[in-house]
Amino acid sequence: MSKKPLDEKQFFIIKKEDYSWGKNYQIHDRTMYTLTTAVRKLLALDTLNEDREKTSYHLQEVSFSAVEKPLVLTDEVKKTDQEELPF
Repeated sequence: MSKKPLDEKQFFIIKKEDYSWGKNYQIHDRTMYTLTTAVRKLLALDTLNEDREKTSYHLQEVSFSAVEKPLVLTDEVKKTDQEELPF
């Protein structure tokens, strides 16, 4: 597996919120960013963050290592005897 240089990697900005019942994690804007853009946005979000005890932002590298190549539909799956739905 070849390693990408940092300028080719993609990152998510993760928003972490602490509540009395637990923690909540969300991907900010549901968007991947280059390292430079991610760091700029992370700094801006941190600067505007008024509740640092409850909310924090973190970088997470996007990794597709679990799916190195697309899944192929096999003939076994293609030939299932499924009935059509009546509607």
